[in-house]
Amino acid sequence: MQQLFEELAEGGNGLNTLTRMFSLDDTELWKGALVGAAAVLLLTNDQVQDALFKSGAKAKSAVKSGTDKLKERVSTSSENEGDS
Repeated sequence: MQQLFEELAEGGNGLNTLTRMFSLDDTELWKGALVGAAAVLLLTNDQVQDALFKSGAKAKSAVKSGTDKLKERVSTSSENEGDS
């Protein structure tokens, strides 16, 4: 890596040096770049953001409803056990 930086500092072919530094033939690099680009496009799109927030709000509501029902069942069952 140090050799690549020295080559750049000495005015070497920057594109060739960068190609060797980043291993542009590495498939993992391109997969990561594509996933990152897709995430940026999705998360900066207003319609996608609205959909994500709405689904998050629905999930929160469903969890709250489920916990309320569970609390109700627990309190009902503990009242029934207390009556015995």
